[in-house]
Amino acid sequence: MVRWITIILSVSGLAIGVWAVATADEKPVKLPLARPASVNPYLRGVASLGIVEPADRNVAVVAPEAGLVTEVLVNVGDRVKAGDPLFLLDARRLRADLVRAEASVVAAQADVDRWHAFPRVEDVPPLQAAVARAEALAKDRADLMSLTRDAVAKGSGSERDLTATQFAMEAAKAEVDRAKAELAKMNAGGWLPDLKVSEAALKQRQAEVEALHLLIDRLTVRAPRTGTVLRREIEPGGYASIDSKSPSLIIGDLEHLAVRAQVDEEDIALVRAEAKATCRTRGSVVIEAPLKFMRIEPYARPKVDITGANQERVDTRVIDVVFELQAATSVTLYPGQAVDVFIEATPAQP
Repeated sequence: MVRWITIILSVSGLAIGVWAVATADEKPVKLPLARPASVNPYLRGVASLGIVEPADRNVAVVAPEAGLVTEVLVNVGDRVKAGDPLFLLDARRLRADLVRAEASVVAAQADVDRWHAFPRVEDVPPLQAAVARAEALAKDRADLMSLTRDAVAKGSGSERDLTATQFAMEAAKAEVDRAKAELAKMNAGGWLPDLKVSEAALKQRQAEVEALHLLIDRLTVRAPRTGTVLRREIEPGGYASIDSKSPSLIIGDLEHLAVRAQVDEEDIALVRAEAKATCRTRGSVVIEAPLKFMRIEPYARPKVDITGANQERVDTRVIDVVFELQAATSVTLYPGQAVDVFIEATPAQP
């Protein structure tokens, strides 16, 4: 009996449920869209992802060498000109080398000045006295030679005495020649090849000083072009990297913006030069702006910028088509901002 009651109740409940569903007429609530759908305005058009960038591209500024940052001279939003200093790296080691190099220049210059100071006034009189002494000795040896020759002729001297006297006379004459040569050398001043060696050493020291000045100036990182500081990733006391993937500063020209559209390789045949195009911003306020064709960069690359849409393909290649942003809008566009780009398609010619 209980079994049949259970069966009857189950069938009754099923019937009531079917009746309730069949007779229900409640309409689902229509939720409003967060923003208008992004619709291609052209009858035949190509849609692509666009990235806003300065017309002359962003410049990623990295340090010439990894090092400690001692001072940052610019902030985000500052306008800089080409050559303006941006930040300074620690140059204490190079400045210490510069002190030593400048001292070596002074020493090398002193060596050159010493060459030009020859002869020393106090060195000449002793040499002149040596010449006079040698000449007096030579004259005495000549007189002795004459006396010895007369003695030999009279038979009161030997040939050995004559030979010894002649040797002494020749030695005295040689001493005269040596003393005169020393005096002439002193009066002539320094030796020209010595001067050339000293001047070459001086130029080498001066070149080392100039090279150190250039290396120190190299540690002052300067703006490569005129633009606005868009991003700053360094602070005084931090460490500047040489990795271009994490630049210290990013500089770009905000006065002239462009949009880089990533056109799928399957659609690029539909895009022609001077094609009409427009871009549409995303977000709560949607702004459209006309674009002017600038160029097609003829290099297909893997797609790296993605929007996150479920239907988006990432295993494809894209060709960059660059457009100039024509009209100013009430909403500021920022480099790196993603926009939807629509390009009027031109059928490919057979």
